[in-house]
Amino acid sequence: MPESDLDPIGGRDKPRDDEKIGGRYQVEEVLRETGFCKTYLAKDTQLPGDPFCVVKQLQPKSSEEFVLETARRLFDSEAKFLYKLGNHPQIPRLLAHLEVNDQFYLVQEFIEGKDLSQEEIAANPKPWNETDIRQFLIDVLGILTFVHQNNVIHRDIKPSNLIRQSDGKIVLIDFGAVKEITNITLTEGQSKLKELTVAIGTPGYMPIEQQNGVPNFNSDIYALGMTAVHAITGFHPDQLPRYDTGEINWQDRANCSLEMAAILNKMIKISSYQRYQNTSEVLADIQQLPGQKKNIIDPNVSHSPGSSSKIKKIVLFTGIFAILGIAAFIPNILGAVKALGHYERGQQLTEAGDYEKAIAEYNKAISIKPNFAIAWTNRGFAQGKLSRHLDKFSSCAQATNVAPNFAEAWNCKGLARFDLKQYELALQEYDQAIAVDEEFYRGWFNKGQVLIKLGRYEEAIAATRKVLAIQPDYFLAWTQICSAFFELQQYQDAKTNCQQSLAIKKDYKPTIEMMKKIQQKLQ
Repeated sequence: MPESDLDPIGGRDKPRDDEKIGGRYQVEEVLRETGFCKTYLAKDTQLPGDPFCVVKQLQPKSSEEFVLETARRLFDSEAKFLYKLGNHPQIPRLLAHLEVNDQFYLVQEFIEGKDLSQEEIAANPKPWNETDIRQFLIDVLGILTFVHQNNVIHRDIKPSNLIRQSDGKIVLIDFGAVKEITNITLTEGQSKLKELTVAIGTPGYMPIEQQNGVPNFNSDIYALGMTAVHAITGFHPDQLPRYDTGEINWQDRANCSLEMAAILNKMIKISSYQRYQNTSEVLADIQQLPGQKKNIIDPNVSHSPGSSSKIKKIVLFTGIFAILGIAAFIPNILGAVKALGHYERGQQLTEAGDYEKAIAEYNKAISIKPNFAIAWTNRGFAQGKLSRHLDKFSSCAQATNVAPNFAEAWNCKGLARFDLKQYELALQEYDQAIAVDEEFYRGWFNKGQVLIKLGRYEEAIAATRKVLAIQPDYFLAWTQICSAFFELQQYQDAKTNCQQSLAIKKDYKPTIEMMKKIQQKLQ
């Protein structure tokens, strides 16, 4: 029977008993429904025993041909990645993908078990203990290592997307789940969009960079950490209080060791720079926990990519669901993807030292996505390398305008003022960066640097020591403290700090030269 003769299912909570999707999949019940997707429990009538499967119907909001063509291309392309991910025993296999009368369907393996929101986390009044959390993290981090190795970010890790099977193993489901499109307004008297925000993820489990549309691999680590905090405290993340810094205050509601608390706290750092960068780092720290069996990292699985490949990743179904959900917004959504491509090329050119071409790529990214804060910031960096300090300041200032909670943007602005010899104003910018993220060590370091320029050496030492509290092996901080003590004519203290720096990096010439000056003063 040709596909055009097959009736798609849609718009009813209770399908007819004789209805089959694609002439094959007999719908049993509706499992879940959102504005963009309806999920059915079905039986595969063409296999022996009519085994259960899960069918997801992606529902276009428009029959415009260009919408369907774009959706069809993305649907086929991105389904290939799901097939690949299904090679992991703890990810549901994609059994088929098909199109029937301009409706798109994914057929996935049915996983028996309960999701964690139904099982322990939401239903059980007794929070998990540390042993439960440890095993949970090892299990899910093993899955994420495979996922990230394939350049995929899940983007919606939460209790309801984690199913425990009868053997106790966790299965990760629902890659690329897309939430409602919010903040859509119309210019008065016009039909054009004024603002569009596509939120992918779940509040409480989603980190700030993901809310801003630039997720990293460690955005998944944040979400997993928040899920673990939920499990060990019994409280949803949104129910937990926060410190003035914005970090979650959860430890007084949990019974766990300081070592485990330190791991969870690093997983859920607001700043992605201070968070674990990949799954291997988290697993390595878990391996060091008292009583933990060694070699929990699978030697047959490659480490997940680091931060250098942030943009080289596939985010499953972002394009598909957005296009199928709201046809009118296709240019905005596809434009965001294009902007990321220009940003990536800008990064590559910056690393190669081709700053003019890098700036051109950042300009293209910004022209498509004007609130792309990190593109503004990196454009400023490239302009600074060309000694275009006023341009750098303008770019960095725009970054703070579009993302006032982005510490790196304020740091960028401070560096621009420093280059312009506006030292007092630079100090204010660094203070703002630190106010946004008190563990942003580069902000503390740069504050120390500008305080030395201002002759405020004791304050410079205090600020730079904050760096060492966060990054003890940051040799430049030891050298900077050495320099401040030298200016205070406290040469023995200066020597001690320069020795610390050289113990970390013995061939750093500025430290070696400073040591020579100190030795002359001590003679």
